[in-house]
Amino acid sequence: MRTSYCALRATLLAVTLVTPVATLNAAPARQIEEVVVTAERKESSVQDTSISITAFTSETLEDFGVRNQSDLQNMIPATTIQPYDSTVRGVGRNFRNLGGDPGVATYMNGVYSEDLYTATIGSLWDIERIEVLRGPQGTLYGRNAVGGAINFLYKKPSDVFEASAKAIAGSYGTRDIYGVVSGPIVQDVLNARLTASSREHDGWVEEKGIGSDLDSGDEQNIALQLEWMINDSMTLNVRTNQADVDRIMGGADGGGLIVLTGENIYGDQQRNFTRASHSLRAIDRTVVDPTSSAFFNPAQQVLNFTNPTTGALIEAQYVRPGVDIAEDEINYGQGLTRSPSDCVFSDRNDIKGDDLCAYTNGLNNETFDQQGTQLEFSWDVSDTLQLKYLFGYNDLFYDRTTDDDSTASLVNDRQYYVNHEAEYVSHEFQMFWDFADNMTVTSGVFFYDSTIDQRYDFYSSTGTNKHTNPSFALDSILATVAPGAVPGDPSLTQLIGPTIDVNSAAQLAQANNAPVGTFTQTAGAWIGDASLGSVPHGPVTLGSDTHVLNKTEREAYAVYTQGVWDINDRFTLTLGLRYAEDDLKGEERLAQYAESSTAFQSLAAAGLPLFTLLQTNVLRGAIDPATLTPTGAVEPWLGGLPITFGAYRNLERTDDDLTWRINLDYNITDDMMTYINITTGYRSGGFNLAFFSQTPEYEPEELTAYEVGLKGQFFDSTLQANGSVYFYDYSSIHTVTEEACPAAPTAQSQQSACAVSESTTSVQAAPGAEVYGFEGEMLWLATDSLTLGGNLSYTDTEFTESFFVVDGADPTIPGQIYSAANEAQRVRDLKGRRLPQVPESKVSLFGDYEILLNNNGRLNLIGSYSYISEVHFSAFETDLDRAPSYDRLDLRATWTSPSEMIQVTGFVNNVFDEIGIRQILQHGVDDGYRRTAQVTEPRVYGLELSYSM
Repeated sequence: MRTSYCALRATLLAVTLVTPVATLNAAPARQIEEVVVTAERKESSVQDTSISITAFTSETLEDFGVRNQSDLQNMIPATTIQPYDSTVRGVGRNFRNLGGDPGVATYMNGVYSEDLYTATIGSLWDIERIEVLRGPQGTLYGRNAVGGAINFLYKKPSDVFEASAKAIAGSYGTRDIYGVVSGPIVQDVLNARLTASSREHDGWVEEKGIGSDLDSGDEQNIALQLEWMINDSMTLNVRTNQADVDRIMGGADGGGLIVLTGENIYGDQQRNFTRASHSLRAIDRTVVDPTSSAFFNPAQQVLNFTNPTTGALIEAQYVRPGVDIAEDEINYGQGLTRSPSDCVFSDRNDIKGDDLCAYTNGLNNETFDQQGTQLEFSWDVSDTLQLKYLFGYNDLFYDRTTDDDSTASLVNDRQYYVNHEAEYVSHEFQMFWDFADNMTVTSGVFFYDSTIDQRYDFYSSTGTNKHTNPSFALDSILATVAPGAVPGDPSLTQLIGPTIDVNSAAQLAQANNAPVGTFTQTAGAWIGDASLGSVPHGPVTLGSDTHVLNKTEREAYAVYTQGVWDINDRFTLTLGLRYAEDDLKGEERLAQYAESSTAFQSLAAAGLPLFTLLQTNVLRGAIDPATLTPTGAVEPWLGGLPITFGAYRNLERTDDDLTWRINLDYNITDDMMTYINITTGYRSGGFNLAFFSQTPEYEPEELTAYEVGLKGQFFDSTLQANGSVYFYDYSSIHTVTEEACPAAPTAQSQQSACAVSESTTSVQAAPGAEVYGFEGEMLWLATDSLTLGGNLSYTDTEFTESFFVVDGADPTIPGQIYSAANEAQRVRDLKGRRLPQVPESKVSLFGDYEILLNNNGRLNLIGSYSYISEVHFSAFETDLDRAPSYDRLDLRATWTSPSEMIQVTGFVNNVFDEIGIRQILQHGVDDGYRRTAQVTEPRVYGLELSYSM
């Protein structure tokens, strides 16, 4: 199969490259049709727009069966699309942080949305055009578009009655239904358009644990549009939609449930369910005291590590549960008798769709409820002046549950639940003024308000004893060592502190009038699940170990203007300015289960003995004092005394910046133009919400982009070729990192998650980076029947300034074996490394051959091929975080009736069932450095039936 695939790919490339040479003189009658876009906020053709832009018309979307993000991604140069975000030329968002903005702006009918998902939820059905603008777009767009913009333009109501419907049936239970009705309600005054879609398919990923197959689809969307011609000069367009999703989850931001590397990272990289903890301890072969954590146990495996700075050898063994202090959670798969190693994809280069599988407990679900409105009021004041008002409203509720441990265990379990509520409101006023015959001005004022509430909960669906049963908590050991004490006695729990919840630290901060930005922490007794309860607005959960509440409120303002001067028939100069200001407020609230070794000191201060972890577990009956192994009577504590840790921080910041654009066009001929532009880009700073990072805020992202482009049509408008080269110079770029906590306590480290961890996750503004590359697009009407086309892109990236961070997911430098004084040994410099999540090269090729069937209509045979080179999902460029290159071939055959009212299509997507990795999620020591992934769709085939009238 691989041989035939390579042969077919070579044939397709040969046809694309060789056929033009043989038929340039064929002089076909067809000509390339002009595609009108609104990239510059006014209508112009793609060929006359002096930016890099890829435009998909409704016909193109239908012809190629583009229905989702993966389909769309494959056809755009230098662009990748993640579940909720996109990246263009290396500029995007390689983290999903509530306190930050996307780098590529999404627009729906010209109205901004923070979430790409809101635009793609309707399956790209009944869309007039999709425009993908590459490069900073700041001087004509009110919201951040530092990497580019994607504008989804929906079909407007028609002034005559029309209707169409489409049904799709295929493999994996694919069953899609689409419909639209459009026409006048009041002739020449009010037109309406009603669109609906329903998409369903069974899961792509076989569930080998419990429940239904993963990564299924179940989406419904309905939209109503009204066009009111108020008078000859005023028009009002309104579109509102309701979208609902309820599906079996298979992938999410950052990764999915496909396991690439198991917890046995120092062995065969398969899953490991024998250890109670994945933590390590440094050993010394001269230590003979078995109670010391440095004790060499000859019955245990010895692992060798090299200090990356000194080169010294460090020997280590896994911690002994209940004896050595562990810095991670329990292994939630411990005790499994059925190994899921057949669903660990250690060979990432050869994953087939039929192989996709996972083990979970069946509790994986995603729901999405969204309502959106886009309104445009247009007033042609005169022949030279037009005013517009754009209003946008978007309200959404999103929640999901996923099996965080990727096992089908019914003994120990860890689930992740999140709900996310957001409300976005925008107002934009625009003016289009033909200042003179050769001068035009576009100006605008933009206002944007957003409020986002996010709550999440890590819990146990099985009621894991560790997090549910109070008898395993503090009062049981106190009753053992304090004569006459009774478990549950409030006086005993007061030794650690009163029970706290997710709001306790916030209440303490308010009581103390803590200044903005202050990290407030508190701790209390752990009394089982009652310590946390259930997350607000979420389901009733048992065994919760972490609750987090985050909130942001943003008020943004921007004013922009851009002028275009046609100097003469050859040269056009464009100048643009934009001033933007963001006021952002945020807060983070946390309550979590923790096992604290320092909590023993609280007992000593109260007059009770000072215990070690081992002594405590022996007293509880969890550890046999002779063998130092678990007795099985009760679950041992791994890190210290159970407590509830709470934290709170509120933050405020204001960012503003002035960006500009200079562009010069040169019309070489009537059919060929070149341009050069310099554009500055800006993305406001943000907060590290939910991380309780040492770096609570990060500064704005800024870059200067240089681009030279060429656009032309040749051979009597039968060949169109566009290309550009570009260079981006970042003065700062947002990058997700992990920061090592200081060896000695400082005011800063005490005001962060360093209180309970050795490092903190952060988003930071790296001090410098460069991106350069080139891209090209081609469309050729080779004959009256044959159309060929494609695109290619090359993108090279590099951090250019020293930027020191910790790779907490690198198993070669596990933090537990380094003393606090040597923590700096784990710090690495990103200078010279590539930006993450950016493929170096992409290629897309397609061919469309039309066969006329006389009076029986026509038949179109379409093939499309795409290739994406390997991608690293961390800046450290390790093999663990590498997604190999992958390609995809799609084939379609469409019959169109003579009246063009009926179309029947047979299709096969991903003909050779090749699976690519779209995202990789890095796990640290808690999960044994496991790697999980979200992947592309397998081979899907089926039939489409369309009817239009």
